[in-house]
Amino acid sequence: MSTRTVPNSITTSLEGSTATLFRTLALAGVLVLLAGIVFTLSEITRTVGGTQSLYLLVLTMVFAATILAHTIRPRTALAIGLGATAIGFLYYLEAAGYAPGAAVGQADKFLSDTITLATGMPLIQMLEAGIWTLGFAPAPVFLTWYLAMRERYVLSVVPGGVALLFLVLTTDAGIGVTLVGVVGGIAAVGFGELDRHEGSIAQADVLAIMFAIIVFLSMTITFVPGGAASPTFLLESEPGTLDGAVDGDPDRSTITGSVDLSPEVHFTVVTEEPTYWRTGVYDRYTGDSWIRSGPDATYDDVGLPEPDGAYETANHTITIERQLEVMPVPTGPTALDGDVTAHTRVSDHGQPMPDGPLIAGDTYNVESAVLEADPTTLNEAGTEYPEPITEYYLQMPESHSNEFATRTDEILAESDAETPYEKAAAIERYFQDGYDYSLEVDRPGGNAAEEFLLEMDEGYCVYFATTMTQMLRSEGIPARYATGYTTGQQVDDNEYVVRGLDAHAWVEVYFPDQGWVVFEPTPSSSRDATHQERLEQAREDNESGIDTDQSEDVPVDGPEENESVPDLDGDIDDLLDPNDTSDDPSGNDTNDTNGTNDTPSGPGGPQDPLQPGNPSGDGTGGTGVDSAGGNEDEEDDLIPLTPGDLLVGVALMIGLAAGGHRAGVGSLVNREVSRYWHGFRGDPTEDTVRAYERLELVLARRFRPRKRGESPRQYVDSLERVGLTDPRPRRVLECYERARYGGGVDESTADEAVSLVRELARERAPIVGRLWR
Repeated sequence: MSTRTVPNSITTSLEGSTATLFRTLALAGVLVLLAGIVFTLSEITRTVGGTQSLYLLVLTMVFAATILAHTIRPRTALAIGLGATAIGFLYYLEAAGYAPGAAVGQADKFLSDTITLATGMPLIQMLEAGIWTLGFAPAPVFLTWYLAMRERYVLSVVPGGVALLFLVLTTDAGIGVTLVGVVGGIAAVGFGELDRHEGSIAQADVLAIMFAIIVFLSMTITFVPGGAASPTFLLESEPGTLDGAVDGDPDRSTITGSVDLSPEVHFTVVTEEPTYWRTGVYDRYTGDSWIRSGPDATYDDVGLPEPDGAYETANHTITIERQLEVMPVPTGPTALDGDVTAHTRVSDHGQPMPDGPLIAGDTYNVESAVLEADPTTLNEAGTEYPEPITEYYLQMPESHSNEFATRTDEILAESDAETPYEKAAAIERYFQDGYDYSLEVDRPGGNAAEEFLLEMDEGYCVYFATTMTQMLRSEGIPARYATGYTTGQQVDDNEYVVRGLDAHAWVEVYFPDQGWVVFEPTPSSSRDATHQERLEQAREDNESGIDTDQSEDVPVDGPEENESVPDLDGDIDDLLDPNDTSDDPSGNDTNDTNGTNDTPSGPGGPQDPLQPGNPSGDGTGGTGVDSAGGNEDEEDDLIPLTPGDLLVGVALMIGLAAGGHRAGVGSLVNREVSRYWHGFRGDPTEDTVRAYERLELVLARRFRPRKRGESPRQYVDSLERVGLTDPRPRRVLECYERARYGGGVDESTADEAVSLVRELARERAPIVGRLWR
């Protein structure tokens, strides 16, 4: 019989192939990590522009790292990466308004912006977000690929991992992208280790530990500090409420599908001039949401901007009836007064925002501008827009289609609209006359504005306002998306109750020397009926929190025209004084009112392209989940496990097991168990040998382990010289030597050895030993 021997050349070839495979997989993992970073940055540039520049820069860095990997030292590579980043960020500072000489001295500004980003501000809110991404990308891409090409896989994932972590902290990197990126990093480290150890599976526990940690962090990524926005879910089991996003986040307004109406009272207003109550202004459109870009500052430091053009002022007193994350103010606010102003910030768009939530009972006064511009003045305003206006309010996503602009041109051509005002009025009238109002819509999968204009024929205010804003921008007309509430239900001469179902979104258009003017593209008639029916149903069902003492006896469509409405005592100054609690009715007749929502006068509307519109009715706006939770019954049933929960659980178990193996926990447990339990008995000789092995464990705890090369007899002799006086270990040694070298032992000898070791182990046990004695 002959034995076949594998030639050395074949063995070497197989080993080389395996090493090449592992190296290829490690590099692929690095590319996946970098892809996660680049994808996150490209999501920003797709909104603000610069995607092609980003891709070109990344490919340049990868090519340079490949060429320089074996020609320059790591320190030189680090200097190149940091130098490229420094140049990019200097360019960013200059683009943000700093002079070339001053930009060098803006280290404190750069550090402040970085801390702001790392504590939850999305990159897309930055003024020059596109340029910032170009400054951010070079260092992690170059250094990661450079180290990977030098086969320093563990180090290679450090710059890429730090970059991905930063994007997680800014909330720009979603859970899916983060998970893909970190899995790529794990693959790079794992396959790199296997390559270094020539394919040994000894490093498998390292892979398992890293996998478990990363999966756990990825699945719990919403615990990362910062970021006010709630996590975005791919699937929603139930529609949200219309007021959810309007009340929830002044930084982002997400476009979703079908929504419900919440009749809960949010705030009340005593006002000289009924208007829309604005809570958010957004300038940057992503295709499926609106973002507020730019910095904010405290109200005490910057105040509120002075309106353009001629205007009069009106006073309003707002009282919060439930917790709100936003601050309702009239459109065009010019001044605030009240305790809440000490904790109020103002966005770059002139919108006040509370530092923390407003709570029931908070009251503040607002002065607002009432524009005096008439349609003729607006029609003659021209197109000489200030540079800050065009920088903010003409943005469109890179992905916008030619069909969208073409359809917009067709609509405007049909109405012979030429000036910006005529175009705004024509688009407003097009939607009011040609579209239906509905809260039950399927959320578009792509650009919501394009699909609404080209494919849909009904929707609610979020869709109407979004689409009109983008249509105007495609024509070069500065416009912005605003959210808040319609006027609400009139319950007295100058008093209004505003509910969640009054949440709304509308369009504000800029006219040179006149300022921002409200336009209302959402059809009002069917909207009013839908929202009034919801309030009537809530009253019939005796839902809580839907009325105040003043509103509970007022019909949903307001006081009857022939009904005497109590007037508040005193003049308007007393009326707007929050410290004046007089409520003595005078019996004066009320002004005419029609509907639950009196509305502000403003340009646009269905009547005439050159006549101010009269937007009215229960508005809609925003989307999301009602922060108040509605009136749904709470259930005490057990929460079912989701696939994500199971994945986290499995990952944790794998990680704990692998971590225990890497830390030697299994061996430690085995030693501890063997020290106190002999196990099942069998052959006397084997039992005697096992008894001696247990003896060594007992003696090692009190004295020392047996050294390598030291015989059992030498070991016991050595311990007797340093204090071992008990004769039982010597007797167990004699039994062991007879079993091992004397041809075996009988059962009685084995019983003796096992019994002696058991006694020694129990006596040395921390607690049991004391009881045993």
